[in-house]
Parts: sequence; structure tokens; C-alpha cells
Amino acid sequence: MSDDRAPRVITDARELLELTELTDIAFYEIGARRNPDVEDTPVSIDIALRREELLLEIRCRATVLGGGGEYLVDASAVFTLQEPVQAPEAAIAEFVERVGVMSVYPYLREAITQSAAKLGLDRPVLRLLRPGDVHVTSSRKGNVDS
Repeated sequence: MSDDRAPRVITDARELLELTELTDIAFYEIGARRNPDVEDTPVSIDIALRREELLLEIRCRATVLGGGGEYLVDASAVFTLQEPVQAPEAAIAEFVERVGVMSVYPYLREAITQSAAKLGLDRPVLRLLRPGDVHVTSSRKGNVDS
């Protein structure tokens, strides 16, 4: 007899994607300040993962300097799973890289753009993320190549 409570075993990010739904975008921090002496730097994003039985939360903390301002946005994409799963670290990392970060990134861009507008500064334009730009390490933290 099979145990109905045993998690489904999946092997890749595509299978994981089929069992998830984006259910929330959560903001933890949004900050901006004028700094006319700041040198322009590309966006830097730190990535963290929170994993529970029926939840994956991919949190991104973005910082960017430019156009006379300093910006920080910390937000996450929350995914709910239809059922418990057992997945290798490689499948989870691929999901974070290809789905999770890509889901929250437009919200980071919008928050930075709106912050610059409120300060009356030129908005920093965050470049597009492309496949291969995001890398997650086994410690469940990662970064975005600039």
C-alpha cells in the first residue's frame, strides 16, 4: 500500500513549476535618498530562499546607485505548491533562477523607478535579466551578474 502523505518526487524545475502558483509579492523594505556625490553602479541583487512544505519564497534585495540617488528594495515572490514535493537542490535552484527571481524583478524595478520619481531624480534604468544572469549557490543564496 502506498503512503498518500509521501511527497511527490520531482526531478526538474519544469515539474516544480507545474505544481506552483504565484500567490503573493511581499515587500520588506523600500528606501531611497538623494546623494549627489554617488557614482553610478549597476544593480546588485542578493537572493534568498525560504522553503516550507507548501511554500517557496524567493526574496530579492536590490541596491542601485545612480542619477544622484541611492535605492534599496527588498521584496519576494511567494509561490504556493499544490502538494508537498521532494526535489533535488539543482531543481530548486533552477526554479529560483528561472522563475522566482524573474517574477519579483519587475516589482523591484517599479519600486526603484517610483522612488526616483518621488525624489525628483533621474530614474536608474535596470537592465533586463536574461537566462544565465542569475546564479544560486547551494547555501540557498545567490546573486545576479551585473
